[in-house]
Amino acid sequence: MEQKQQPTAQPSRPRLTRQQWLARRRRRRLRLIRNWILFLSLCGLVVGLMTGLILWVLPRVSRLLAGRQEFTAPSYDLSGYVFDGSDPYLVLVNNNLPLEQAQEPALAVADDATGQQLETAAAAAYRQMAQAAGEVGVHLVLVEGYQDQQRRQEQFDARKQAYLDQGMTEEEAQARASAIVPQPGCNESGTGLAADILSEEYDSLDTGFENTDAFQWLRAYAADYGFILRWPQDCQAATGMVYQPWHWRYVGVENARAIAASGLSLEEFLAVNQLS
Repeated sequence: MEQKQQPTAQPSRPRLTRQQWLARRRRRRLRLIRNWILFLSLCGLVVGLMTGLILWVLPRVSRLLAGRQEFTAPSYDLSGYVFDGSDPYLVLVNNNLPLEQAQEPALAVADDATGQQLETAAAAAYRQMAQAAGEVGVHLVLVEGYQDQQRRQEQFDARKQAYLDQGMTEEEAQARASAIVPQPGCNESGTGLAADILSEEYDSLDTGFENTDAFQWLRAYAADYGFILRWPQDCQAATGMVYQPWHWRYVGVENARAIAASGLSLEEFLAVNQLS
């Protein structure tokens, strides 16, 4: 008869001492605590990201649902306005009238977020204007203010080079660039009175800015703070510059109101008043 094999006896596990058992229990608890901390940290990160996204999206969605705001320009009583051709804030600088300036203008920071500077009175006026716009949900951004000679030269050269790269001749590139970026010695940005203004909702220097609440607000109320649209769309022949809805110029409140009421460009306004 075949003998049945006896099952092999399994070696018995060594019994843990109380200290070993307590150490194992402690390690398990530490792993559990660590896993919970990692889980809660991950949840906090996700919640933070979602909250930030919601806070970023909600204002934009609400603006889309509400549609564009309507801003109506006030009417001005100009019966007391007296034109003063010697007013330094009416200085005319363009590609035909070079900048004549013995010294740099007194400057002040106009926009803390961008650090851009304007002439001191213009800077104070811009701050008041930006605050007033912000109270109705329009958040202005001064993307370019005063420019020194080097900055003016760099901007013009870059624009001209872009046209040269497209195959234009030297003369063609010079003329095309001058209609968009004034020549360095003829750029009123050296006065500290010119301001390139966009908004938090629109940050591109293109004509699409005219479709924003920020532009509509500026068209209606910028004159109350001394600013005019420098190169209007229907005055390109007079200014010699293409339409740029982001480019504004400080001329003082009374002058700005008179220019806005006239519907003229700065060139036309000065010519009419100097003749009369």
